Amino acid sequence: MVYRRPMHLDQIALQLYTVREAAAVDLAATLHAVRAAGYRAVELAGLPDIAPATLAGLLAEADLRPIASHEGIVALRNDVEAVGERLTSLGIGRAIVPWMPDADRATLDDVRRFADELRGIAAVLAQRGIRLGYHNHAFEFAPIEETTVWDVLLERLAPDVDLELDVYWAALAGRDPVALIDELGGRVRSLHMKDMSAGSDPLDAPAGEGVLAFPEIVAAGRAAGVEWYIAEQDHARAPLDDIARAYRYLASLAS
Repeated sequence: MVYRRPMHLDQIALQLYTVREAAAVDLAATLHAVRAAGYRAVELAGLPDIAPATLAGLLAEADLRPIASHEGIVALRNDVEAVGERLTSLGIGRAIVPWMPDADRATLDDVRRFADELRGIAAVLAQRGIRLGYHNHAFEFAPIEETTVWDVLLERLAPDVDLELDVYWAALAGRDPVALIDELGGRVRSLHMKDMSAGSDPLDAPAGEGVLAFPEIVAAGRAAGVEWYIAEQDHARAPLDDIARAYRYLASLAS
């Protein structure tokens, strides 16, 4: 049974990749700025190389809960146990694969092998109580041998591999995020909530400042049992200001 509830403030998180440049200069100050913007939870990515114990301390000092971490497929292939040990030490229960290398999507057979590989990785992480997920970009929706990477992933991924739907990238690929969430149902556990600017060359923008229908996206997420609504921008123009505006907008949609 899918667990349904409205989006609450404690379901809003920030993908720290958004503030990676500030974090590279002063991680502690950046985390405190994230908390001051209103966020209580974060997804890890783009951080400086830092010992897990040190990072855990900085997160605790900033009163931020790490709810997931983006983990590249290369690191998972090289030593999935090491990744699992690090996430366990940080108290993180979800690892998200953020990208599929070109070589893994050259043919349909490559995509199938990649999906099957994620099955094996998910099984290893599950022994530590960590769930595996996959995060989309736009390329998954492009045609490949009369289908798409996305459709192959949906067919081949194990049911316990979660999907983190990035609504901006899906929309940029010409897909309706609301329809995708409805189709995925309980498979989508988190949403990347970055907006898309208007115009012929749309850029990412803070949630609520572009053309995407976020009230409808939140409603679809609620029906699907989405757990986390994660603000993110790949190319924020003023990252700390942008994340504050995104939080205020998302908070206005919470109940």
